[in-house]
Amino acid sequence: MIYKCKNCGGDMVFEPSIGKMKCPFCDSTECEEVSTGSEIKDGDVATEETAQELGYSAAGNLLCPNCGCEIELGKFTSALRCPACDSNIIVDSRMKGEYKPEFMTPFKINEKSAKEMIKKKFDSLRFAPRDLVSEARLKKIQGWYMPTWFYDMDTTLDYYATGIQEKKETKGNTEYTYIDSFDVNRVMDAKFNRLPVDAADALPDEMMDLLAPFDTKESMPYDSRYMSGFYSEQYNQSADQLRPRAESQVENFGRSMCHDEAQSGSHGRYNRTENENLKVQYNDVSAHYGLMPVWKYDYTYKDQPYPFYINGQTGKIVGTAPVDPKRVWTFAAIVTLVAIAIGVGLSFMLDFNFLLPVVVGLIIGLIVGFTNMHPAAGKVTVNSATYVAPGDKKVKVSTDVYRGRETKTRQLNNN
Repeated sequence: MIYKCKNCGGDMVFEPSIGKMKCPFCDSTECEEVSTGSEIKDGDVATEETAQELGYSAAGNLLCPNCGCEIELGKFTSALRCPACDSNIIVDSRMKGEYKPEFMTPFKINEKSAKEMIKKKFDSLRFAPRDLVSEARLKKIQGWYMPTWFYDMDTTLDYYATGIQEKKETKGNTEYTYIDSFDVNRVMDAKFNRLPVDAADALPDEMMDLLAPFDTKESMPYDSRYMSGFYSEQYNQSADQLRPRAESQVENFGRSMCHDEAQSGSHGRYNRTENENLKVQYNDVSAHYGLMPVWKYDYTYKDQPYPFYINGQTGKIVGTAPVDPKRVWTFAAIVTLVAIAIGVGLSFMLDFNFLLPVVVGLIIGLIVGFTNMHPAAGKVTVNSATYVAPGDKKVKVSTDVYRGRETKTRQLNNN
């Protein structure tokens, strides 16, 4: 189906900046009407006689409700743009039954703002290709509602570790290090709510972890109007299939929580903990299906893809930009020449061999070049997902048992 403007007949789209449906042609708002074209039903098989009325071509492809163009529909596609007339099509038959989301978070960042954020972020990358943020390239940016499973997990965490306390003391020219060790055990009940796991092939698994968190408090019941102007898919894997990824998050966050809790033991803070082990008991698990907003910008450099992602709710950017070798080595050459010029000038003033600053300048240039050729030079966001520790956690066991002391000595050179 397509949302049409009652005033001019143009495509209505959801505009994040105002949180309403808007016609980009006449600027009208909240005046949409549904245009479905032919009736599209899941499970129907198109024959030469019935294909058109079912909304499919005889080959089984979707027919655009606006222009009748034959569109090869992806296996999971639920919202797309017609390649012929640019109409924003929502395949509502794929958003029903078990595939109907419980909730969705509408975009808060519109396309213009997403482009400006990318430009601003990459202005600081001196060695990125010059066309990385060109207007022509940025036309490839797409807004996606990513199918996401959110897991609520009621758990019991059983944590064991060795707590280490170190104290140093100097007597004469000998340094003594006293190492006290403790058996640490923490058991707590903790509820993890709304742990996100993406369920779309369009988004690499690790990207959702980096783009998180999404604030589901701002989510709303599913409404197909919010999808007009964006792309989307059905979930590609079930909640049961993706549960191990949610459990992996529980283990990571749970270990961190227990580690922090261990620092408040009866014997004081530990300098470090070793031999950490966590067992998780899942008392109750429920999964909820939602759609989360993500801007996706695909950039290709020397046949290598460099995708960038923006959390459409918070503006968090994740991605790694390519490094242009010409720009790197041009800069390194300039640094080399400047270093050599300064060094040679000093050699005449201070009367030392001018070959020395030439060699030093070349070394400096090589260091500058190879350092900036490293992929990390183009990395935008490297921090992982953040999660606020549950407020309804309850510590059931908190024990620290003293194991003993080890003493190490080191001779100091007092000369």
